[in-house]
Amino acid sequence: MKKLISLLPLLILIVGCKNEVSKTHDQISPSKDVVAFFETYNKLWSEGNFEYITSEIYDLPMTLYLQDTIHYLKSPNEVKSFLTNTFNNLEANHYGFSKINKWENYREDGNYIIVEMNFTRFLKDSTIMGNQFRKATYILNKKNKEFRITAMIPHTIIDK
Repeated sequence: MKKLISLLPLLILIVGCKNEVSKTHDQISPSKDVVAFFETYNKLWSEGNFEYITSEIYDLPMTLYLQDTIHYLKSPNEVKSFLTNTFNNLEANHYGFSKINKWENYREDGNYIIVEMNFTRFLKDSTIMGNQFRKATYILNKKNKEFRITAMIPHTIIDK
């Protein structure tokens, strides 16, 4: 009986491991189109190209769920104003560029795609800016075979 009781945790572990295992973070792989979209977005963001981001990347209305507030941007001018302020703050903090590290979560639901991306920001001298591993969650809408970001949840302060 003592042997059976001592084997009980092992049996529980074995039975528990027979359940379906979710993918690890390294196994998440968005479609090639989504990866290409985010590589373009990352390049544009690193360049501070808010004109192109406004017209070709963000969809209207655009919702930003920041740490302390929610912005509901309804017009191109509101998007440009937000991005201009953000890029001015990043520039003041010597922002250089960003690099995508990996995909944390990915889910497609019809024309909507939810992506959580892990990335690193670098200063102009190529040292890491702030947290090494930042995360942001995006909601994409696919219209006419093109992706647009309709909502974003940055999990760290967006302009620091």
